Amino acid sequence: MRKVFKISLALVLASTISYASKIVSVGGSITETIVAFGHQDDLIGVDLSSSYPKDLKSKLPNVGYWLSLPQEGILSLKPEIAIISSQAKPKKVVDNLTNYGIKTHIIEDKPSIDSAKRKILQIGKILGEDKKAEEIISRIDTNISKINEQIKGKNKPKVLFVFSRGKGTMMAAGPKTKPGVMIELAGGKNAVDFDQYSKISPESILKMNPDVIIKSNHAGDSGLDDKIVASTNAGKNGQIYSIDMLLISGFTVRVDSALQKLSCMLNNQQLSYCK
Repeated sequence: MRKVFKISLALVLASTISYASKIVSVGGSITETIVAFGHQDDLIGVDLSSSYPKDLKSKLPNVGYWLSLPQEGILSLKPEIAIISSQAKPKKVVDNLTNYGIKTHIIEDKPSIDSAKRKILQIGKILGEDKKAEEIISRIDTNISKINEQIKGKNKPKVLFVFSRGKGTMMAAGPKTKPGVMIELAGGKNAVDFDQYSKISPESILKMNPDVIIKSNHAGDSGLDDKIVASTNAGKNGQIYSIDMLLISGFTVRVDSALQKLSCMLNNQQLSYCK
């Protein structure tokens, strides 16, 4: 009888381990949070936006891009669990996963600090890492409080964030994009007058005359014209920086680090935590 019990217990444990080790993650910030909880080895697939840690995509199959998910991308991996950003599309594909026996968790993924913290709590609960989630949130709150103290009362520089989707497709992020919200939280004012992402020309950059220019380093050359940039306040004062796209737009477990880095860029590296 005791032998039978031991065998049954072993089967239960094996089943639990197998279940926990078959996760597909959709959304860069979702994947990064799973990794932060120490569950990188539980992942069997990620989407194309999951760019952190850098070697993750080279080790795991990708299931497509989170804003245009092909259903077969996830189904082909036969996951037990799918942890998916609430912004993932098409919704029909996401909603249909449960019909294939996949336990699907939809995670809040909005551009705010509160949403980032709820994301951490949600994923922590799924993975049984509630204590780690609380520790991460406590760290974020402490660091953001320090940031707010440092930038309080300082002038808000005019900031332009740009990235490229290929030659001749330089884009800028408006105030209602995730990078735009991050710029405001870090103590800046967006240089553009449109809300979302839009293609911009070198001439429009000259007209904006930003105090700070930040480039995404996710796709190499941003397409900025050096002569145009040199004529702006940012160029004249050497206030041109690059940053990882996921860091500035992910609202991940590194949101406090992102805001520290951004606020340093906006204040010429003159804050106490700037290196």
